[in-house]
Amino acid sequence: MKFPLRILNFILYSNIFISICAAVLVWETYMLSGIPISLRLGGIVFFATLFVYNADSLLPYKFNQEVAVSPRTQWIRNNRLELIFIAIGSAMCVIYLYWTALFDLSFWFLLHLIVVAGLYSIAVVPEGDRYIPLRDIPFLKVFLIAYVWSAVTVQLPLMEVDRDLFSGNNLILFVRRFLFIFSLTLVFDIRDVHKDKLTNTVTFPTKWGVKNTKWLALFTLVLFAILLPSGTAPHMRLALGLAGVGAATVVWYAHEYRSQYYFLILADGMMLMQFLLVWLLK
Repeated sequence: MKFPLRILNFILYSNIFISICAAVLVWETYMLSGIPISLRLGGIVFFATLFVYNADSLLPYKFNQEVAVSPRTQWIRNNRLELIFIAIGSAMCVIYLYWTALFDLSFWFLLHLIVVAGLYSIAVVPEGDRYIPLRDIPFLKVFLIAYVWSAVTVQLPLMEVDRDLFSGNNLILFVRRFLFIFSLTLVFDIRDVHKDKLTNTVTFPTKWGVKNTKWLALFTLVLFAILLPSGTAPHMRLALGLAGVGAATVVWYAHEYRSQYYFLILADGMMLMQFLLVWLLK
């Protein structure tokens, strides 16, 4: 394998790229809300995402499924020790950044996010004579992911500066972020449709088909595009509209046989693109 591809795989499969996307969405919230950017909170979110995603990828649950092994799964199997060190190091960074921060975040708010993230892939929900993780509850996965990402990247930055989370514009910002992440999460359900059918996991594509799932994702992006706070400047409308168009394009051309890079670079990369558009056109 060529060296540049090995570096790309490391960045993607070790969840560094998705963690960058989480951090920049936090900074986008600062820009859209007129709040000075906090590098520390961005760092906390980056390392927390890095820990959660790597810890989740190392769970035995992921390796016991009777499905074909993807290049990503094989890479994780070959680099488990490195991922364990990354997860531990990330957790230590989160603890240090949080306990040395001058701002105060609600313990109970953080706790409920930790519980949801922790139980996402751990079999704790009774179903007949077995237990299943939260992600296997029919249709719940996409809502959980969209909610947690929206809470972390919108509500935490607002909470840091004591903004009212339920004021009109702040609530619209949360709902818009939820819609955007929800549409991208449906793309990954389209990617996993064959695997989910083999494991009897009920998702939108396995229940209603890929085409209808795409229409649902596009509908949420239309809502994302039109649901704007009052007084949004024209250049911000343009930035957010272009982000919606980019995400819609990724949704439209998604199918289960696409390369992993299509999903890990383009689909996840729509979050980074949205931040860059807001930053450049601010």
